[in-house]
Amino acid sequence: MIYANDVRAIDVRDANALQRFVELLVEYECSLPIDLRHGSQPDPASVREAYDRPHGGFLAYIGDVSAGCVATIRLDESTAIIQRLYVKPAYRQRGIARALVVAALDFCRERGYQRVVLDTEKERLSAAYSLYASLGFKDCAPYGPVTYQNPTFMELRCG
Repeated sequence: MIYANDVRAIDVRDANALQRFVELLVEYECSLPIDLRHGSQPDPASVREAYDRPHGGFLAYIGDVSAGCVATIRLDESTAIIQRLYVKPAYRQRGIARALVVAALDFCRERGYQRVVLDTEKERLSAAYSLYASLGFKDCAPYGPVTYQNPTFMELRCG
């Protein structure tokens, strides 16, 4: 898939893409404040298991550089979760995060999900919150538990 600003967002399936995806997930975890981290650092086997079909993992490339990632997981028959959106600091403000979320939303729509949910921390991750709001996500009730304080839950109705 090709998106704005020559950003290619691709589904993670081959071993090379999976390794780059894992590297970005590790970098993402390390970039978060300690109280917003998701636990242990991911490894290739757990990532493959976590994001294999019906779930999805996506990388954004600028040229040959993997500049960002995002993932989707199936919550139930009608709902998917977008998670782990990350763009390397040197590549921010280029539309990469938007391209990744659009790729994830396309993936969800193609699979017939009627609702896409996510969680963020509105105050400390305000750029992410603003991006999601600009794409039509609205604040909503919690869809499940999270491991950090003060989450902001959001949803987008696809149907």
